[in-house]
Amino acid sequence: MIFENPAELKDRIESLSGRRVGREPPRIFEDTSSYMSILGGCVLRLGGNDYYVLGDTREGRFGIDDQPKVWVKYALDLTTGAHKIIKLVFYEEFEMEYGFLKLRFRRSPQKESEILDVIRGHDRFMQGFTVIDPAGNYVRIIDFIRGKTLYGVLRDLDMDHEQYVHERLPGIMREVIACVEAMAELHRRGHHHGDVRNDHIIVEAGSGRYTWIDFDYQVNYSDYDVWSMGNVLTFVVGNGLHTFRGVQRDPQSYPHLTGELDEYDAILLSKHRIANLGKLFPYLPAELNEVLLRFSCGASQFYEDLDSQLADLRAVFG
Repeated sequence: MIFENPAELKDRIESLSGRRVGREPPRIFEDTSSYMSILGGCVLRLGGNDYYVLGDTREGRFGIDDQPKVWVKYALDLTTGAHKIIKLVFYEEFEMEYGFLKLRFRRSPQKESEILDVIRGHDRFMQGFTVIDPAGNYVRIIDFIRGKTLYGVLRDLDMDHEQYVHERLPGIMREVIACVEAMAELHRRGHHHGDVRNDHIIVEAGSGRYTWIDFDYQVNYSDYDVWSMGNVLTFVVGNGLHTFRGVQRDPQSYPHLTGELDEYDAILLSKHRIANLGKLFPYLPAELNEVLLRFSCGASQFYEDLDSQLADLRAVFG
């Protein structure tokens, strides 16, 4: 609902957020084009509802936790009291080379809006809806998922790798396989994620369910999802990132290393990273390492789709 009366709006904000509202009423935005001006303490009036902005979200990946994403806001739905993520329109385009691929990335709010419609009700994808503001901006209002990224969960585990493989990996892989299955379904419906990463899976607090987030990158090569899944799988199986430089600098961390690492052991799209984890951790099931090797420079056969990945992963983990 919309709180037209300033006193009612003030009372509602204070009761839900626990924050004091000053003498001046909060700024209300219906046109969200100037996302830099929309700060914590403002109200977004969208689709016949008011949302109180708590602040900007922050990038929580690879040591850059302090980098704000100023076009993505934490907010409270002032009607229901539910926490939301509100993604405002931000466009960017860039090119990158990954191995043999030259990729063009374009951030597309419209593409993410379409996917939100396609996967509505699917519990392995973030849920939300789109409101088009008076300026024509596709504003996505996303249900907040309380939990950590898969990257964060693995980073915080305190156990050696062999213990991890025997005690934690099977359960983690069951959830990862469910995520691969969900992504395969998205592909069968003619869509792609565009930014498959281990920090784009949220592990929900309480249920432990793994859920995909952030679908706004449009990529010129939709099978990039298929290749990117290899980065996720090697990170999960390795309980972290393993690079050639890391092995050289800290050989004590790899007491089980068998044989010499060579260029054929690298991930094809990330040649500083090791796909052949069986050389580092020979206690890994051979069938699992064979899956990882299909993303490597030494592979004779690559995965053409996510369904074939699923079949091999299920053969290992059931």
